Amino acid sequence: MKQLVEVQRGEVFCDSQMVADKFDHKHLYIVGAIEKLLSREAKIKGSTSLPLKFKEIEREYRGQKFKAYLMDRRAFTALAMDFKGERAFQWRLDFIDAFFEMERRIITEEANKKNITWLGQREQGKLVRLTTTDAVKDFVEYATSQGSQNAQFYYKHITQACYKCLQLIEAKRPKLRDTLDMLQLNQLMMAEVVAERSIRKHMAEGEHYKAIFTLVKQDLERFVDGLMIPNLTKQIE
Repeated sequence: MKQLVEVQRGEVFCDSQMVADKFDHKHLYIVGAIEKLLSREAKIKGSTSLPLKFKEIEREYRGQKFKAYLMDRRAFTALAMDFKGERAFQWRLDFIDAFFEMERRIITEEANKKNITWLGQREQGKLVRLTTTDAVKDFVEYATSQGSQNAQFYYKHITQACYKCLQLIEAKRPKLRDTLDMLQLNQLMMAEVVAERSIRKHMAEGEHYKAIFTLVKQDLERFVDGLMIPNLTKQIE
């Protein structure tokens, strides 16, 4: 699923089109509601409140350009306050949670950059990642030899399986690995070692490539069970 918020120059925003989609409104309605808020705000003289941060942008769809807005958490909250119904209430909470989570990631990323111990662990993780990537490369060739037309996508699929088994959610920015703490980095390294060994084991046994991908996910499930961490997903889709 596409993430609800995005990062631009260290700030977290959501898009008016995304808000329209999730709250089941036409985009023109959302744009109109934003502009009413801006007009109402402009009429308040002498206000000591910070201005609502709505940034007008231009988007294009099927050759047609249209106006849209980016908004920060405070501006989104002001906008979504008027949306009624249980479904709208749940989406309002989901968006606010997404803002807080992305803000937390940015803070963690900045702290990690200054942590020498974390940086050393991150470099070790890169070496583990290279080993796993080599195994996936061999698996792609293996799958191609068995008739797969899209084997190159296993780089992405196996990476996502490692993330998902640990309930790690990837975003374009900041990079997921740069926002992990020491424990999460270590768990991800172990998951990638499990994936690498599983791939090589099942290829050596001559399994069909489709079966191997399923077996790798099962091995990751067993790995997570062994960690005994609460609230982890039992099934990797």
